[in-house]
Amino acid sequence: MSTNKSIKLSDYVEYPFLIPTIYLDFDICVDLVEVQSSMIIEPKLKESSRLILQGNQIKLLSISINGKELNSEEYYISPNELIIFNPPISKFELKLISQIDPFINTSLEGLYLSSGMLTTQCEAEGFRSICYHPDRPDVLSNFTVRVEADRDLYPILLSNGNKKYSGNLNNNRHEIVWDDPFPKPSYLFALVAGKLNTVSDEYVTKSGRSIDIKIYVETGDEKYTQHAITSLKKAMKWDEDVYGLEYDLDEYKIVAVRHFNMGAMENKGLNIFNSKLVLADEETATDDELERIESVIAHEYFHNWTGNRITCRDWFQLSLKEGLTVFRDQSFTSDLHNSGIKRIEDVSFLRNFQFTEDKGPTSHAVKPKEYVAIDNFYTTTIYEKGAELIRMLELLLGKEKFMRGINFYIKTFDGSAATTEDFINSLIKGAYLDKENCTFNLTKFLNWYYERGTPKVYVNQSWNSEKSILNVSFEQKINSDKTNENIEMVIPILYSCYGRGNGGEPIVEDKLFILDKNKKNLQIKALHGEKDLPVLSIFRRFSSPVICETDLSIDDYLFLFLKDNDYFSRWDSGQILMREIIKNNINKRVNYSLEYAFINAIKEIIKSLEIHDSFLLSTLLTLPGLAELETLFEKVDPINIYKESLNFQVLIGNKIHQELRVLSENILVNINQQWPMGRGERKLIGTIWSYLALAGDEGIKKDCVEAIVGSSMTMARSALRALKPLDSPETEEASNLFYDLWKENPVVLDSWFAYEASRSHKQGINVIEKLLAHSKFDWKAPNAIRAVIGGFSKNIESFHSIDGQGYLFMAEKIIEVDKINPITASRMVKIFSKWKTYLDKNKEEMYKSILKINKANISSNTREVVELILK
Repeated sequence: MSTNKSIKLSDYVEYPFLIPTIYLDFDICVDLVEVQSSMIIEPKLKESSRLILQGNQIKLLSISINGKELNSEEYYISPNELIIFNPPISKFELKLISQIDPFINTSLEGLYLSSGMLTTQCEAEGFRSICYHPDRPDVLSNFTVRVEADRDLYPILLSNGNKKYSGNLNNNRHEIVWDDPFPKPSYLFALVAGKLNTVSDEYVTKSGRSIDIKIYVETGDEKYTQHAITSLKKAMKWDEDVYGLEYDLDEYKIVAVRHFNMGAMENKGLNIFNSKLVLADEETATDDELERIESVIAHEYFHNWTGNRITCRDWFQLSLKEGLTVFRDQSFTSDLHNSGIKRIEDVSFLRNFQFTEDKGPTSHAVKPKEYVAIDNFYTTTIYEKGAELIRMLELLLGKEKFMRGINFYIKTFDGSAATTEDFINSLIKGAYLDKENCTFNLTKFLNWYYERGTPKVYVNQSWNSEKSILNVSFEQKINSDKTNENIEMVIPILYSCYGRGNGGEPIVEDKLFILDKNKKNLQIKALHGEKDLPVLSIFRRFSSPVICETDLSIDDYLFLFLKDNDYFSRWDSGQILMREIIKNNINKRVNYSLEYAFINAIKEIIKSLEIHDSFLLSTLLTLPGLAELETLFEKVDPINIYKESLNFQVLIGNKIHQELRVLSENILVNINQQWPMGRGERKLIGTIWSYLALAGDEGIKKDCVEAIVGSSMTMARSALRALKPLDSPETEEASNLFYDLWKENPVVLDSWFAYEASRSHKQGINVIEKLLAHSKFDWKAPNAIRAVIGGFSKNIESFHSIDGQGYLFMAEKIIEVDKINPITASRMVKIFSKWKTYLDKNKEEMYKSILKINKANISSNTREVVELILK
């Protein structure tokens, strides 16, 4: 029986005190850290008989108000709270002296040790492990921080804001004082102390201010920082050009940390990054990883305004900052690179991860109503689906009005904590000057935030050939928590129409239809005397995050696959065709005519695109993800789906072998260009290698082995990926070469661990055990844990073995991880979320493993997810 207390949005109460300023003093000793906090506190709304502060594993040494020590009857300490009775009714100073031990902290929350460096992670509720504080996002303060430590052990001492003072002390110690002039919540606090080297640069803003850029890394990593610096400068300029937002401090600091639960953290003026997402060049990172680093660097920078200057009132509003900032970083990447390809990448990720989350037991609204552990809500729903809602608003408003609304929101709420409704209302008010002028139903749009699940849209057509009018009926449905109620959403649908005989040119181009009722009809006129049913292209650019079921025919999808001028719609049509083929093959109803037509379409596309758009061609040749394929079946057989997906790749590789061979020879000359040039060619070569290696091309296998040494990381990893499904000497040789080359680089080596863990082996579990016992494996690094244990979950035949041993092994390892890092464990346990969808035998064995976790002594983080899965 769960004892976890659920926190509900409906119970939100404003904190009764203001804390306008806080002074923190850290004295870092050999085996502990002494923390002094001095808070100026003001009663906010009315007199309160209790001042409640949060705290976790803190030893309180002293407590005083206005210089007077409190006696034991004036306050109370529980394991998680400090309660002060009858605080003063006017402004007062609360001073606390306490001790913490970051040297035994393995949770990677609060203040902890990473490779000899002390660092922090305070979002969402880590600050309470540093000092007693309300530790809630609606309490904003100006922070001044002094740090003192041994000069040899901790030569670099960092915190938020601008450096105010530094100097030497007695006994080989030194001190530094940092001042952050902008009010911020405690989750944005950061401190770093350790032996770090500095790489410096400069950015000059549009107004002429000089910003010092400093990246702090361990010795030897300096050479891997230039990409991050370049990315940061691009982000700073883009935010000025597009949003009119300048950076507001004198310096911008980034620290690379090996042991970090998140990808990165946007602490004001002192971003802390997982090393994997900051240390990279073309030799150590793939093209996709370089783009992701560029995007994450930008994401954390963009938070300076959408997250830091304006923060969340409470954690139920998490998507207020994350969804908006993901939208901003996606737009940034889209503007810098290929917008069509970027849209496809984002949609593919959404469908394979967020749609799966929406369908499972951990499904929740973008604005959830309750939670037990807020760390469990850093999900694809909050981030990626939240970004899709912002994208819909941009489409509905138009870019000019959208930007006007964003500017109004920023001016209105700068320096405060806001809600989702604050954002939406100010966005609309800024766009239209008066909310009454809004052209869509705002109440219905907010259902996107309040309702969980993915809406389905059903589309049917009727054609009036005499009048050349296409009638389209739309129906929307969503599985709502509210019984006997039809929830209506605002669903923007971008559409075009193609005539069948005009060479593929659209006869109606990019119009917007708003589906805001359960059922609504669209009449498309002015089709210029068309006699044949035109081809409808809907949800272009994936204009709404829905599942769409249409009455379009196979011929319609083939036409769109060949002719559609929207990257997403063209790719999506190909995905629909491939899903249909693979589904037929799994159900033993092979449609040879469809396979023949699809392969001929690919051949035609190769002829028309050739090397002119290698990125698009590679994307069109990429098969649907396994998570997407699983949604096609009531009872999922994961091993069979995996095998049939491979078989389909073999079929394509054999049927277009010659075309792929010629194509690869034509584009090889362009693969050595410096990033981002040549990305499309490198991606296409990797795709071709995967097809031809599976088809048994011996020459390609040798090419893949040769690509491991002396090529870019993109080509080396493409080679590994192409050889991965094969039980061949080349696969072993390539893996061994890669390991020997990168065994001293932990960031790159994580990719080798993931590769080995996800390869199909007859004794898969034994291989995983050896990897976990490997001398280079680091149990304290979340990246390493995710690489091996997470990699094993992608080893389809071993993980889903019918005897259940893969599930049981995963359960045991999650229990082990939970003891040292609950956040990582609670995220990994979601691998069991789909247990009810599998074949009966898999379902039964997976259920046993979930029960094993549930019976163990696990953290509240992991307990919450397990209980949701078992519901």
